[in-house]
Amino acid sequence: QKMWDNYNLGPTVLWVNSQQQKDITTKCLTSTSGPLLKYEVPTTPGQAYGIVAGGVIDFYFNPYTGQKIPVKVHPDVTPGTILGWCEKLPEWYQSNEVPNVAEILCRRDYYRMDWPLRTRKREYGVYAEQVLAIYATFAMGVINNVAAG
Repeated sequence: QKMWDNYNLGPTVLWVNSQQQKDITTKCLTSTSGPLLKYEVPTTPGQAYGIVAGGVIDFYFNPYTGQKIPVKVHPDVTPGTILGWCEKLPEWYQSNEVPNVAEILCRRDYYRMDWPLRTRKREYGVYAEQVLAIYATFAMGVINNVAAG
């Protein structure tokens, strides 16, 4: 709500930890919310029928922007944290010479450096010279300290 009230934009993707994905699914999909079986009918003849059991919350409906926001699991998000990211800025911000919300500026891409021989083992290092450029800090949001369960 704060992103919408202050900047008239909302996140287009939510990144969560696997624990938060499980908690969101548990809270939303209860025994009274509907069955968790999906019967898949093949599109071409000769394919096998299938049943999918279980469920997960794939989208969150943002009531302020009217959009469905995908909820995705990221392995590096710490437990108890939900990241909201606006992947593409609305038209009214694009004319301000803001190319992206954030991007990597690369002075030198990945390169390998072989080190002088000191032993019979060949040693080398792989390096990159990059910096993170954030153009629109207001298009990112974090909710942290979300309790498990």
